[in-house]
Amino acid sequence: MILQSVFGNIGNPLTKDTVSGTGYGDLASTDLVKFLNNVVALIIVIAGIWTVFNFISAGYIYLNSNNQPQKLTDAGNKILQSVIGLAIVAAAYTIAGILGFILFKDATKLLDFKLFEL
Repeated sequence: MILQSVFGNIGNPLTKDTVSGTGYGDLASTDLVKFLNNVVALIIVIAGIWTVFNFISAGYIYLNSNNQPQKLTDAGNKILQSVIGLAIVAAAYTIAGILGFILFKDATKLLDFKLFEL
């Protein structure tokens, strides 16, 4: 019950709740688009958590290196690769926002998935 106050009521996303209107239904109501937006947001959150894990892991390697040059280099490389990965994720959002603003005069235009009928 404590987790419900933190996370809220999480229902089955595969069934459409007629009362609250939540869930992912058919393609015509763009519910698939909402699902894809949530998947992209989840991937970005996972990338951030992975970066924090890599920083902690690299710090542990650094603290236990006992001045061995190879372990110090490994820890430094792990930190550098984590920063580069996080910068790529942030740059992708920034570039999408800039291109959306230049092309469509709306910075969020490219960040929201849209499916069109054929």
